[in-house]
Amino acid sequence: MAANGDRSAVKSRKRTILIIVLSAVTLLSLVSWVLTEHSDWVGRLFAGKPKKPGQSVMYSDELRSYVFYPTDYNLDPMANEDYVNGTVRLMWYKDGPMEVGYPFDDASQWEGYNDAVLFFVKYFQTVLKGDAETYNTFFTEKYLRNKNNTVYDRFAPQMIHNIHINQLSESTDSGGVTTWTFNVDYEIFRNDGTFRNDLPPDGGSRTLLFTLIGDASGKVLIDSIDSYRAG
Repeated sequence: MAANGDRSAVKSRKRTILIIVLSAVTLLSLVSWVLTEHSDWVGRLFAGKPKKPGQSVMYSDELRSYVFYPTDYNLDPMANEDYVNGTVRLMWYKDGPMEVGYPFDDASQWEGYNDAVLFFVKYFQTVLKGDAETYNTFFTEKYLRNKNNTVYDRFAPQMIHNIHINQLSESTDSGGVTTWTFNVDYEIFRNDGTFRNDLPPDGGSRTLLFTLIGDASGKVLIDSIDSYRAG
């Protein structure tokens, strides 16, 4: 009788172990399926949680943590020799086969180009100076109504460089309102994260899709900034 009882206990334990193993395999398979087929769910799940200091949150499909350089709100970028002498402080403008590059902090070099290009010269000069108050005036009401868009209380002067703006389209309606789209990318030398916390601290860029709206008077504003996705 004891032997039969032992055999029954052994069989019971084996069944229990088998059930646990099968359950674990099923759970892992389910998790793997969700991660593969519904990665967007997972992204939204984590995106809705409070971000840790230094974690990417702007224009980014990935959550990455960076250790940024110390912030200096009194920084004078043009007094930093490494920035002035060690980076390419040009803005490259491309429209089809035509491409030119001039210093973005010298507006006189850009005279004669369209209103959108002149806007970008002013835009990047404002970022260089860390002028958040002026920067916040560069957007349409539609942009500002979108709670996902960033309006800055402040950001430090940014040692911005290697700027590329590639014009994709330009159209003007019967009322004289012109719409442009551009692919835009640039780097920030010794990035402190106060302006772009999705860019690494020591170089690297992320292409953004800018939509600009200009009226007949020449006033240009940003209507949207979207993360670029090939295809």
